[in-house]
Amino acid sequence: MNYYRENGLCEKDLIEWSKQFCRTDKTMLDIGAHTGTYTISLAEYCSHVYAFEPQKMTFYALCGGVALSNIRNATCIPVGLGSEDQVGPQTLHIISVDGGGSSLQMSSEETLLEKETVKIRTLDSFGLTNIGFIKMDVENNEFHVLKGALQTLENSFF
Repeated sequence: MNYYRENGLCEKDLIEWSKQFCRTDKTMLDIGAHTGTYTISLAEYCSHVYAFEPQKMTFYALCGGVALSNIRNATCIPVGLGSEDQVGPQTLHIISVDGGGSSLQMSSEETLLEKETVKIRTLDSFGLTNIGFIKMDVENNEFHVLKGALQTLENSFF
C-alpha cells in the first residue's frame, strides 16, 4: 500500500497508452490478469473484458478487485491459456509472494517458492469473437497462447 500511496498505480503510463486500443463496442482480453490492474482500469473503455488468471490466490484477488470496483462487464476465468499440447493440468512455478512472475516454464535463475497445478485451455476453446484489444503477460508462454488462439484472432481481426 505504501508503494501505491507514494508512486500511484503500477504501469500507469502503459495502461494510459493502452486506452487508445480499447473500444466500447469491442471485447478486451486480459491474459495473465494477475490481480486485475488492466481489467479494472480499462473495463469502462470496452464492451466486455475476459480476465484469465490460473493461480488460485491471485485469481481470488482478481475477483475481489473486480467486485469491489463494481465492474459489471468483466468475466474472471480461473484458467491459464496455452497451445493444444499444453491443454489440461500443468505445473505453475510460483516465484513471488504476490503471484507475479509465475510461469509454466521454470528458469534456473529464479528461486521457486512453490508449485501449483493449474488448468490450461486454448483461447480458441472459448469461442470468443469481436476482440478489439489483447493484453498478455504470461511469462514466456506467449508463443503457446498465440498458437492456441489462431482461430480467435482470425475471427476477430481478419
